[in-house]
Amino acid sequence: MAFDAIASRSEYVVNLLHGQFGEDGGVQTIAGLSGVRGTFGDPHVASLTMNKYAMASFVSSILPAEMVKVPKTTLIKPRNVAEAMQVAKSIQGPIVVKPNSLGSSLFSKLFHDPGRSEAEIEALVRTIFTYDSAALLQEFIPGEEYTCGCIVSSSDIIPLPVVEIEADMQFCGRDQKYSSRVARKTVVDLESEISDRVRTLVKSIASSIDIYNMARFDFRVTDDSQIWFLECNYIPGVAKDGSFELMLNRYGMTVIDLISWIVSNSTPFVAPEHYINYESI
Repeated sequence: MAFDAIASRSEYVVNLLHGQFGEDGGVQTIAGLSGVRGTFGDPHVASLTMNKYAMASFVSSILPAEMVKVPKTTLIKPRNVAEAMQVAKSIQGPIVVKPNSLGSSLFSKLFHDPGRSEAEIEALVRTIFTYDSAALLQEFIPGEEYTCGCIVSSSDIIPLPVVEIEADMQFCGRDQKYSSRVARKTVVDLESEISDRVRTLVKSIASSIDIYNMARFDFRVTDDSQIWFLECNYIPGVAKDGSFELMLNRYGMTVIDLISWIVSNSTPFVAPEHYINYESI
C-alpha cells in the first residue's frame, strides 16, 4: 500500500535501505511492480550481489585469476551441516564462517584453529540459519583489507578512492567495521599501485552486472600483492565516519551531494517486457 501511495504521487525515491530486503532484490521487485520511480535498479542484480557465494562465482568467471582471486568457499545448507563440519576439521589454516546473504558483517567470525572449534562453528552456523538460508565456510586470506566504492551515471562508472581497513588480528567483523576504536580506516593514495588495481577491478565488475547508482566492493590483498575478492555491497552504508563516506569526502562529495548527484545522473531501471508472441517469431 505504501508503494502504491508513493507511485500515485509520482515521487522519486532514493533507496538507502541496506541489508535484507533493502538490497536483496525484495524492495527492488516491489518498486518495479508498483511503478515507483527511484534508485532501486534491477532486482536480479541486487539479488546476485547479496548472494556472496553466487557473486564470488560470477567474479571468478569473468576475470582471470591473475587479476583477482576468490577464496575457497563451502556453501552450508541445513541439510549438509555434518559434511561441512568435516570440511572445517580438515582445514589446516584459519577459516571464516559467515552468512551467505546478510549485510553489515553480522555473525561473521574468524576461527584460527577450526579443528578444535567444531562445536562453536556448528553453533554459529545454526544461529545463522535463523536469519539466512545458507552459511559460508571460507578460507581466511591473510593480508590487508581494502574497500572501494563507485558511483554510476547514465554514461560512466566512476570508481571512488580506495579505503584500507586495518583491524586487530587482520579480521574485519562487525565489531571492527563499526567501531572507530577498533578498525582504522585510511584513504589510499590515488597514485599507488594497489589503488589503481583495485579501482580497475571495481569498474570491470560493476560494468559487467549493470550496477545502478552506487555500490561498494571488498577485497583482501596479500603480502605478495595478490588481490582477493570478498563481496559486493549493492547499497553501501552511508553512516558518519563509515568507509563509503570517507571515499565520498575524498572525492569531494558529501552524502547529501551524492543523493543530489544520483537523482540528476542516474539511469532509471526499465524492466524488459516478459510476454513473447511466439507466432511473430
